[in-house]
Amino acid sequence: MSDSAAYFSDIEAPEQVEIGVETGFDESKAIVLIEERSLAWKESGRLDVQLLRALCQLSRTHPEKARQGFTSWDLVEEISKIRGHPWSDGGDKPRMSDDVRQQWNKLLKTWGTKSEGIAQQFSDAGFAYLPSLQKTEGGGTGNPTLYRIAWVLGKEGAASQKPDVPRSASALNRNTVRYVCEDIEEANPFARVFTRGFQLTGWRKQFYIVFLGVPLLFLWLLFVQVALGVTMSAAIGVKTALTSVLSFVVILWAVMASVGPLYRLGVDRIVIAPWWMQSIDEDRLLERRAPPRHSEKSIKAVRYVAKCPLCDGKVSATKGRLEFFGRIVGRCEEAPVEHVFSFDHITRDGKLLR
Repeated sequence: MSDSAAYFSDIEAPEQVEIGVETGFDESKAIVLIEERSLAWKESGRLDVQLLRALCQLSRTHPEKARQGFTSWDLVEEISKIRGHPWSDGGDKPRMSDDVRQQWNKLLKTWGTKSEGIAQQFSDAGFAYLPSLQKTEGGGTGNPTLYRIAWVLGKEGAASQKPDVPRSASALNRNTVRYVCEDIEEANPFARVFTRGFQLTGWRKQFYIVFLGVPLLFLWLLFVQVALGVTMSAAIGVKTALTSVLSFVVILWAVMASVGPLYRLGVDRIVIAPWWMQSIDEDRLLERRAPPRHSEKSIKAVRYVAKCPLCDGKVSATKGRLEFFGRIVGRCEEAPVEHVFSFDHITRDGKLLR
């Protein structure tokens, strides 16, 4: 996870930054960006994301209360408006407090998986500040818990201290897309170690080398056995050569399909994740990260998504298939054959390939 993503939490460490007109920071515009991005998430229909939307809408319509925060019943009322029907129990404040607290905890987990992408989007939009979800615990009926969006100075903003000026104009071009990196959710136990980021230091690095070395050793020994079998078949006339070769080919294919992408990581830096990490969309990637772009060496399972400029569909980085064999490309879920874009995980820009 990038340095800037560390601000996206519910901890008290990042103190809310006092921002004013002199900074050039448009808080209302930044809140609109958060809400727009949350609507694009596949989890947008969930209650925890609707809680975020409610917090955004309240912050825009009641800016005088935004710095202090909003109560549970404020949020329940706003969520009910978003859903179009009542949620929780408007006449039972303890019940509303419990319901909002449960969804807040879920929201923090969801927010954590989106933090890197949100930080990238705020940077692309030229915002010097990053949002942080925070709450102030209440005590007793007279001091309810308050929820708010706070703002902290991002790494790039601290270096420049310039007004908000968009860094990228790619969104204005119908032939380009701007990718956003997202964490992977709902991964199986075997893939979870990479979704969290597998650090290539210490014993983990040694384990990774052994993990890749064992299949290669197995294939070498199997190859030697097959070669001896073929030689003996030619010498004594036993008709098992073809069976041995075919068995070796099948095993070779199975091993390379399972761990082959890990071997290419050292050269390609980003590859399509193997089948045991994939979802039905086959849009999960493995990215090898290292300084200076990242704080440490690691392998992380990620997704890169964008908004299609042609039809507003979701573009996901996935296999290039036969036409773009060996490449990762962005395909629109609405028109995956025609709306195809190039993919660059460094610049995060893509150009129309059709």
